[in-house]
Amino acid sequence: MRDEVIGVAKANVAVEAAVRQGWDEIIGPDGAFVGMTSCGASAPYKDLYRHFGITAEAVAKAALDRLKRQVGTPPRRH
Repeated sequence: MRDEVIGVAKANVAVEAAVRQGWDEIIGPDGAFVGMTSCGASAPYKDLYRHFGITAEAVAKAALDRLKRQVGTPPRRH
């Protein structure tokens, strides 16, 4: 199932505003998860997303971090 959904993605990042359950099987051991790690929160979605860090910036950072792990951090140019 994982290969059918993910294929050969270089960075697997799951984004979920509910339960993480089930995502680890899909994103694999090197995948990143951006979302809630608890349940029972109730508020306007913008407030919840901000509180739990479910933002475009967090998703981009998670993907970039995974990519950097694969290729290593390139040397700094002076």
